[in-house]
Amino acid sequence: MDEPIIIYDLKQELHNQDIHYLLKRENVNICFFRFVGGNPSETDEVFKQLYRLKDSRTIVFGIFRFPFRFEGKQRMEIAIDQYFKLKKVCDSIIYFYSDGMMETLEEGTSIRDANILFEEFEKAPIRAIEEMVKNTGDINIDIRDIQSFIRNKDGALFVRTFEGNSFDEPLKHLISTPYLSQNFAEGNQLMVNIGYTNDVDMDAFRQINLRINDLFHKMEIFKIGSYLMDKPGRRLKITVMANGIVDPFEQKEDTKNLPLYRYWFANKWRKVTQKEKQNDWFSVMNKTAETIKKDRLQ
Repeated sequence: MDEPIIIYDLKQELHNQDIHYLLKRENVNICFFRFVGGNPSETDEVFKQLYRLKDSRTIVFGIFRFPFRFEGKQRMEIAIDQYFKLKKVCDSIIYFYSDGMMETLEEGTSIRDANILFEEFEKAPIRAIEEMVKNTGDINIDIRDIQSFIRNKDGALFVRTFEGNSFDEPLKHLISTPYLSQNFAEGNQLMVNIGYTNDVDMDAFRQINLRINDLFHKMEIFKIGSYLMDKPGRRLKITVMANGIVDPFEQKEDTKNLPLYRYWFANKWRKVTQKEKQNDWFSVMNKTAETIKKDRLQ
């Protein structure tokens, strides 16, 4: 029996034990790395560690949040550079606007409650992808589909889940939020996962598929999955995932050739030194075995 898929959720920092655990996994797993940009001291070492996962069987999603505009222009410029670096070392990246998150708050919301809500926004795509790969259904979307989908096209990833008993208002309004990309229908490919309760009829299923196709008509449909949510009533839960979404900011010319060779050399050197240590250990063990063998012969 295959091992269950592990969903790893890390925020803002990576420890050696996290990396060692993920590197030792033999089956394909998913790591979400959540990062709020803007702090210049939190860049190089984190991305160096993430680069080590390039050789593993772990799919790495970067979840990047841009700082608030009121934090200053310099902090935003640092965050933009960090976004493109994170995009380079991860398999795919999902981005959020902090200013858009602020727009969802009611007047007088405390900092504590705001942070709880922002945390929920960041975790929504994690839950959506986890549900896709762990729920078997009529037409199942598995981890191999996810892997192929995110590696097929360049650009950012858009993930959004919405649900309801009926969808009378335009679908675009249900999917659109101020804290996610507004260009979600302009990507390259689309994957959709549709959950339905016991009393949803085929006409409702057909209508939602038609509306999805109308909204995303410019995009190639990669796969549409469906699964039963074994509950009474009429309710649909829909996750749309679009790849090839345009980046939120233009990349500066002088940062397009990011010096990832430094991470490559660091990773290579680490492997060489580890191998030398391992060889030294084997050499000591072999010498010990030979000594024991001589003693026995004598």
